[in-house]
Amino acid sequence: MDLGLSVLIVGLLGGVGSVVRHFLGAWRGVLPFGILLANSVASFVAGLAFGGGALELALIAGLAGGMSTFSTFASQTYGLWSKGSKALAVANGVLNLVIPAVLFSTALILL
Repeated sequence: MDLGLSVLIVGLLGGVGSVVRHFLGAWRGVLPFGILLANSVASFVAGLAFGGGALELALIAGLAGGMSTFSTFASQTYGLWSKGSKALAVANGVLNLVIPAVLFSTALILL
């Protein structure tokens, strides 16, 4: 695939992923569930796209890359910790690492 076209596709899908993350990020409860969901769905999409050539680039770097966010997860976890909710901070950290990894692996198995 031509470099210009791949940059365009990744940029467009990255934008779509970012908008989805923005809306999901509004969902909060005891934990910031929206970002957990965004990271988990993005990891599942990445697992489905893994090894898919041009589709892999578009879906992993574009859609999943725009939808997932380590920086927001890290800042939300720190926010919980700094407010004294240490158990929730640890839970958020573990869930944001384990669930996306499990969903990525599940997607690979489904292929």
